[in-house]
Amino acid sequence: MPEAELIQCPCGRFIKAPSEYKLLYLKKEQNEIDILCPNDVCYLRELGFVKFKVDEKRKKIMLETAAFYPPFVTWNAARLGADKAHNILKQHLREIVTKYIDWNRVKEDYFKRLEESKAKSEESSSS
Repeated sequence: MPEAELIQCPCGRFIKAPSEYKLLYLKKEQNEIDILCPNDVCYLRELGFVKFKVDEKRKKIMLETAAFYPPFVTWNAARLGADKAHNILKQHLREIVTKYIDWNRVKEDYFKRLEESKAKSEESSSS
C-alpha cells in the first residue's frame, strides 16, 4: 500500500495496521486504555484511548468510548480527505477493541484490584 494511503502520526511514523499501535493500560482507576504511537520518540505519544465500564454484578466489561484525539484525526483528514481518514481510523479502532485488547486480562486485573481494595478496607475497619 502506498504511503499516501496509510494513516500517519504527525511525528512522521506511518501506521500500516492497527496491530502496530502500542496499548497502555496505565489509567486503571479510570478504566482507560491509552492508544500510543508506535514511534517511541513521538512528541504526541498518545493518539487515542479506549474507555470502558465494568458491571461488577455480572462481572462484565462494556465498551464506553473508543476514540482518537483531534490532532491525530485532523492530521490524517488533511492528508487523506475526511471521509477516507475517518473510515480507516474507525476500522483501526474497531480492530484495536476486538482483536488487540486482551479483555479477559483487563477483567481479571479489575476484579483482582477490587478484591484487594475490599480486603484493605475490611482490614482497616477491623483495626
